Amino acid sequence: LQGGAIGVLMLLIFSTYRIYHLLPVLPSFVLIVILVACATVLAVKQNAVWIALLGFLVGYLAPLLLSTGSANHVALFSYYAILNAAVFVIAWRKSWRALNLMGFAFTFVIGAVWGADHYRPEKFNSVEPFLILFFLFYVVIGLLYVLKQDEHRRPWVDGTLIFGTPLLAFSYQARLLENN
Repeated sequence: LQGGAIGVLMLLIFSTYRIYHLLPVLPSFVLIVILVACATVLAVKQNAVWIALLGFLVGYLAPLLLSTGSANHVALFSYYAILNAAVFVIAWRKSWRALNLMGFAFTFVIGAVWGADHYRPEKFNSVEPFLILFFLFYVVIGLLYVLKQDEHRRPWVDGTLIFGTPLLAFSYQARLLENN
């Protein structure tokens, strides 16, 4: 019920912004962030990974759903850095692989889509720190997944994060340096 209520509230905010134009973009975005934070707190307190997945799904989709078309990459990547920091904090406490993979997938796929459409060599200095930050987040989150497991006698390694993060980050790094 709680997850459904959060989902309905998120749809309500989205529709008041996009369909009915009753809320401007900034208040809509702030309300979505507050709901994502509430969903995260509820999920951790109740050990409910599905509430966290719902909250973070909407959180990662919020810049796409509420986009104004400005293509402000610093704002987008700063917002994703905050979401990924929240995933990192949760990974410190819980071993929720699905949440880790969702954050990893959204971060690197949205980064690739943005890079294919909008990256120019003059943006290197503002993009590089985010790539390094996201790389560090997901390598450490992959290691935390191993350390926080208690359901297996011998913890499983999350190969997607441990091997996929360097693979994607280094290929993105090569793309960033291609024309520099």
